[in-house]
Amino acid sequence: MNAPKPARQQPVRLRYHTPMTTSRLGLTALLIGLLLAACAEPLENPPAMPLKASAEQLAQIPAWEPGPHPVRKSAALNWPVRGRELRLRIVEPAGAGPYPLILFSHGFASDIDEYDALLDHWASHGFVSIAPYHRDGGGSPRAIFNSLRYGTEKLISARIEDLRLILDHLVALEQVMPGLPERIDARRIAAAGHSFGAFSAQQLGGAIAIDPDTGQRIEGRDARIQAVLALSPPGEMFGLINRRSWLDMDLPMLATTGTWDRDGRFVTDWRQHRLSYDTARPGQNWLLVIDGADHYLGRLICRTDRDAAPQTDALRMINASAVNFFRSQLLEQAEARKFLAGQSLDQLSGGFARLSHR
Repeated sequence: MNAPKPARQQPVRLRYHTPMTTSRLGLTALLIGLLLAACAEPLENPPAMPLKASAEQLAQIPAWEPGPHPVRKSAALNWPVRGRELRLRIVEPAGAGPYPLILFSHGFASDIDEYDALLDHWASHGFVSIAPYHRDGGGSPRAIFNSLRYGTEKLISARIEDLRLILDHLVALEQVMPGLPERIDARRIAAAGHSFGAFSAQQLGGAIAIDPDTGQRIEGRDARIQAVLALSPPGEMFGLINRRSWLDMDLPMLATTGTWDRDGRFVTDWRQHRLSYDTARPGQNWLLVIDGADHYLGRLICRTDRDAAPQTDALRMINASAVNFFRSQLLEQAEARKFLAGQSLDQLSGGFARLSHR
């Protein structure tokens, strides 16, 4: 494994306080909302623009097609590390490497095997993904039980502890995946996540959960992280994730959402998902908005058992944009930086996908 670059700053120690009644009430309200949304009638979304681009236009989008690397995927692995057992999966290019690392955090109540549609594509373009299984994962019953058992603050903190544990012990991954540490370029690491997991990734980049009344913070900034990909990141949530949460976030970030990215109850307007983009420190923030994309891309990520049409075109827009973002920030590739700086995605997709910068 290559030696890491000198850190720009020392990681901030993770800290949290004892769960409070207001936080538990906020979490309970959220869980009830999720259950009601699951039982509600299908949400009626406004008409959306279909992708009308020609095959020739789409072929001009860098990383539109899968990359040249065969993909190697692990089953769920139980990794004994520092006195505990962390469950995780690894999706990687089948080659010697070393390859940049993407640390991936799944959505609330989801699972580590619900995101292959993303991780496979990234691996085919030369990126290793490690995805831990968080305490609130494994389906709604387990998520709700652990949420009420531990409280909001500890759930948020536990996710950061999982991710930091991996970063702290990359060499020890040899135990469950022989040769993996040598295939990882530890000088080039990004954090990525979906929904609640997007906020976990953002915390590694400097976002905080903060109690608006007491000012107490849950922090997770890690100097080893160079960029953050936030897929459908939350707006205000639990009372602890609010407009103050991203004010100090200064790492390059790509946030994504879609005009159907709402549930009608907890998220009433898809624009709530752009709050982190609007409030993080300006200069290195990108936002991808896709017409007609919902929170799960139909049934392609997070909830692959949904009775919904797969949104394959939206998935491919996200994957192409993600690969170019990783290339620009981790590999410093000029073509990828040009893609992020221009209007080519908007033009080549006929306005179906729009990439903004601030």
